[in-house]
Amino acid sequence: MRLRWLALPLAAAVLLGASSPAIAQRTPRFLFPALAIAGGALLVLSTLRAARDLRRGARRPAVGLAVIALATLLFAVLPFARFVYMMTPAAAGAPRLLTGFGDRRGAEGYPLLDPHRGIDVKGRVGTDVLAGADGRITVARDNGDLCGLIVVVVHDPHGYRTVYCHLASIAVRVGDAVARGQRIGTLGTSGQRAWPGYEHVHLELQRGTDLNDLHDPVPRIVGCFDPAARYPADRLVLTYPLPC
Repeated sequence: MRLRWLALPLAAAVLLGASSPAIAQRTPRFLFPALAIAGGALLVLSTLRAARDLRRGARRPAVGLAVIALATLLFAVLPFARFVYMMTPAAAGAPRLLTGFGDRRGAEGYPLLDPHRGIDVKGRVGTDVLAGADGRITVARDNGDLCGLIVVVVHDPHGYRTVYCHLASIAVRVGDAVARGQRIGTLGTSGQRAWPGYEHVHLELQRGTDLNDLHDPVPRIVGCFDPAARYPADRLVLTYPLPC
């Protein structure tokens, strides 16, 4: 059981770092991934040891076994499954989506306390972030929270707005008119700092001015931006926020 008592504090430290930009931005990028790997390995070893003891007829508290099993699932199995998913080739012509709308797991595969507000589109740091549709800029600043550097584009007259988080730089100002596919910034790791290899832009689709009137952007995404394509004007359709 000693391994469990080592693994659980490591898991708690990882969750703390993931939920606090002030901590994540002030620690080396490899610290929390290293802690997570160590914690996951300890949980797996603890699970294997518990299974071996049960086969030998040893009695172990049911609550302790349940804690080990649940922790192993949340902090070892699910993150490993996300890693395998991330390493598989994406569909041709589309960027990799790490986290979907409403998911209960973050980009790295760890549990989220609340449903995911948007989608996480994987890319490389420094890649151009593109406006998903024509609109005007209403927010372009460092939000100082989990979103980090943020750009918000209002899409009139459709009544929607798109939100782009975790930028490394911002290329627009409040009041600017932007066209679909226009560069509005670059992908980065501001706010809730992504682990190496999991860098992404977080995209939200909100209706009106209610921050919690959220909609899944995926049904409105029609593909990668193509300057030669003609897009509908009577309804809001989006293109991916990263080049394909």
